[in-house]
Amino acid sequence: MSVRIDVDGDDAELEDLWEWLRAEHALRGLVRLENGPVVPGTMGSGMEITIQIATVMSGAGALWAAVAQSVSLWLDRRRTDITITVTKPDGTTVQLSAKRAAEAKRLMAEFAEPREVGDGDPAA
Repeated sequence: MSVRIDVDGDDAELEDLWEWLRAEHALRGLVRLENGPVVPGTMGSGMEITIQIATVMSGAGALWAAVAQSVSLWLDRRRTDITITVTKPDGTTVQLSAKRAAEAKRLMAEFAEPREVGDGDPAA
């Protein structure tokens, strides 16, 4: 199972985040730059970052923590307003902005928590 990360903006920002995540010791070998789904009416390469995270793996919580910390630090260092979208394997997404970089780590930690049926889910 993988988490997808898309960066709104130019491909240079996406590649910069990819390099940043690849340098994170806990994520080494798990981060890939791949072709994302084609979205009609959009421009750009359609590339996205994927991170392999096994939900049954005992270290999945540590991987989520590493992703949260790395993404939050990367956003904090942006000089431009940039937004990234993180998508879990179940399709749940969260958008993080450089304007609110201080909140990124908290939002990612909440996002990583498994949702239980009835937790704000109108279908429950």
